[in-house]
Amino acid sequence: MNRKNRYILLFLTIVLLATALRFYALDDRAFHHDEGVHGYLTYKLFKNGDYHYDPTYHGPFLYYSTAAIFTLFGDSNFTARLLPAVAGVLLIVLVYRLRDQLGESGALFAVAMIAISPSFLYYSRFFRNDIYIAFFSLLFVVSAVKYLKHGRHRQRLIYVCTGAVAGALALSAKENAYIIAGIFFAFVLGYIVVRKEINAMRVADALLFTLISFIIFALFYTNFLTNPDALISVIPDAIHHWAEMHRIERIGGHWSFYLPILARYELPIVLLAIAGGVHYVKKRNIFIIFLLYWGVTSLLVYSYLQEKVPWLVLHTLLPFALIAGAYTGELLPSLNKRPRAIEAAVIIILVLSAGLFIHQSIFINYYENTDSDEITIRDIPVHGLIYVQTTSEVLDTVGFIEERVRDDPNTSMTIAAPENDYWPLPWYMRNYNSCGYLNSVPERSDSDIVIIPADKTHNITLDWRYSKKVFTLRPGYDMAMYYYNPE
Repeated sequence: MNRKNRYILLFLTIVLLATALRFYALDDRAFHHDEGVHGYLTYKLFKNGDYHYDPTYHGPFLYYSTAAIFTLFGDSNFTARLLPAVAGVLLIVLVYRLRDQLGESGALFAVAMIAISPSFLYYSRFFRNDIYIAFFSLLFVVSAVKYLKHGRHRQRLIYVCTGAVAGALALSAKENAYIIAGIFFAFVLGYIVVRKEINAMRVADALLFTLISFIIFALFYTNFLTNPDALISVIPDAIHHWAEMHRIERIGGHWSFYLPILARYELPIVLLAIAGGVHYVKKRNIFIIFLLYWGVTSLLVYSYLQEKVPWLVLHTLLPFALIAGAYTGELLPSLNKRPRAIEAAVIIILVLSAGLFIHQSIFINYYENTDSDEITIRDIPVHGLIYVQTTSEVLDTVGFIEERVRDDPNTSMTIAAPENDYWPLPWYMRNYNSCGYLNSVPERSDSDIVIIPADKTHNITLDWRYSKKVFTLRPGYDMAMYYYNPE
């Protein structure tokens, strides 16, 4: 077997490992609050064709793509998480196209890090938009690199098209794509000005890029041309909503929110990205300098914005992982040329941090841990990746309800909580037409099953023949299920 074939085999082995890690027991963990919302809205689109863009729940790409999966394979926890897992694998495959920029060894180390990364693995098994944004961002970068490589050759137009598709789908997936677009645009503008590459060909390519992006963007946001008026308000609504969320600090936090997550879960990537960033700046490697700019700028922007949630760490971590992979590919072969003490110290640091890296990834992805991993340092809350995760007690409650409905298909249900704080229960109850929802606890109910917050049970009066079961929806939030028990 020649060297090229060995390399491809090793790369494919890592891709297969990443695939196995992302698909193993994919449907075991209970749906998170946000997964429940996304799943229920997708189910409504799947069943009734109902969809209206609301920036609170992000763009239409997730809903239309998952509704297509529901049409093909049915609606379930597994099929809802299917495309995020696929995107997580394809993200790794894309790195193969950056071998020239990262080095062949560097690309291998980068894909290995992303394959095992606690954050990338966790959010590749999570029904949210961020793994899509990471994939589309990297597809755009690969397209830009290949576009520049082909110069004036017609083949460059392929990458104009793939870049346009990536950009449009990112904007159709989640609003932080506007932030990423701004980061990329600023660098591209600087690159064009410095290199003086503004010419008729570049202008024509930019117009083609814009046209393709607009067509895709318009198709998604007009519900495939069934509601063309919706296109007018998309961008203003998105900007206004998220600017307001930042202003009121809906999910505010300390500016350092993401630093402990990177240090606790992604230590090898962080250490190697820092060392690699310094190394490549000295070498004036323009591609790695771009990655460093992308990662640092993302970290600064998300640290400033008062919408602090752990899944946003992916957008900083991705460029850092590519830098870390490239640097590792150069560092390890050169260790034998360094003093023995330095060689030993580097190996020990890498082994210990890699061991923690792998342990963290296995623990949060395959062992039940619904308790928040938040800690407090000097009165400042420090979050981890596990964020208001639904407990397995919900699955026990759902199992009880399913059994009750099998025995009596006419079972009626009411789920009530202030501010509709009962997710992801509507996802699990999606097939029960007799299930109703209220945004406040009623004084009375004659439903066969009633679910309300455990601290609101004094607000409702029920027949003495109801039995009560308390379960934890998520850490710190209990709900009470009352069920009619005539015996």
